Amino acid sequence: SQEGELQVVLEFGRDPDGTHYLTGTLRGNVQLQCQRCLEAMVLPLDLDFRLGLVQSQEAAGQLPGRYEPLLVTAEPALIADIVSDEVLLALPIVALHHDRADCRALSKEYQSPDGAQRENPFAVLAELKQKH
Repeated sequence: SQEGELQVVLEFGRDPDGTHYLTGTLRGNVQLQCQRCLEAMVLPLDLDFRLGLVQSQEAAGQLPGRYEPLLVTAEPALIADIVSDEVLLALPIVALHHDRADCRALSKEYQSPDGAQRENPFAVLAELKQKH
């Protein structure tokens, strides 16, 4: 959803060992759709990231372990794309309300159609079992 607001703080710099980096924090809330009840839910985000700026895959392999690689090319990089990538990486694979009670409130409202008696698909097997 486009709902929600994030506070983003970024810092570019260079370590004493010469590694160029981008660090940042993301704080705020994003709105997702719960995959259990299909209703809107708010997910708070509070994350920090450290990206080492590299110009090649070989350089990415030599980055200190405290950095995730960010490949920098001759093309200008959009800060919004970098922030968007970090938000996407922080999202859960399946968004669910933390408290199942939030979803159960909807299931209590559900009323099955009157007189909708389904035939048991195993009734035929039960009849065969009784014959033998």
